[in-house]
Amino acid sequence: MYFGGQHMSEHIFAGLDGLPRTAKPRTAGLTMVIDWGLGPHAQEDLLTVGADYVDLAKVAVGVSRLLPDDSLRQKIGVYQQRGVEPFPGGQFLEYAEINGLSEQYLPAVCEAGYRWVEVSDNLAPVGLAWKREMIARSVGEFGLKVLGEVGQKEGLESAAPMAVDAETCLEAGARIILLEAAELISDDPDTAREVEEVVVVAGIERVMFELPGPWIEGVALHDIHRLRRELLRRYGSEVNMGNVSPDEVIVVEALRRGLGANAGGEML
Repeated sequence: MYFGGQHMSEHIFAGLDGLPRTAKPRTAGLTMVIDWGLGPHAQEDLLTVGADYVDLAKVAVGVSRLLPDDSLRQKIGVYQQRGVEPFPGGQFLEYAEINGLSEQYLPAVCEAGYRWVEVSDNLAPVGLAWKREMIARSVGEFGLKVLGEVGQKEGLESAAPMAVDAETCLEAGARIILLEAAELISDDPDTAREVEEVVVVAGIERVMFELPGPWIEGVALHDIHRLRRELLRRYGSEVNMGNVSPDEVIVVEALRRGLGANAGGEML
């Protein structure tokens, strides 16, 4: 393309790229968006501007049940066609377990077209042995890739240290360890130490830090901004971040690259 007799590069602002970023498909610097039932137009808007910056999409809680079959399959297929792997939120599996319906869950996940699944125990008293079994079955029987979540919702207690939980998930076959958002906003020094122990056990490239949201008591938007900047400051631009709101995907990518006055890192 030429303009005024000069050759134009593939992007108008090429060269003004900020910090380097790994291109998709990548194994570090992953961004997981949270989908609370986006309609097809909203999903297309997200992917039109942000597909290059999104790696995973959590179809939150039991939203998979609330969408018509054709809408759910379409949503999953559109994500996958654009290089984004969707998965159902872990609380849906917890619901299935405590209601004696877990045998139906994994076959339904596969029938819907999901290739990833989250296994968590942050609300239901299911235990670490159950978690190990569900991860192993997801991988071995159903060929699914697993995100194993560790940590508890605010005010709940875990039966095992987070590092032990993470190690168990990895040994059972989990690809990624999700760190529950409520643990990351805690001011408790023991919790902070446990978070770092998870990073040591799993390796930073296999840990995804979930961002908090208004579902956690007392969390405001500025808390989310502050945590994002802190994660980038501590672990670098290729830290894995989850629960990113669809309308914040570009903001997060700009922060990763230092392309903004509020980036919290070194401006280039």
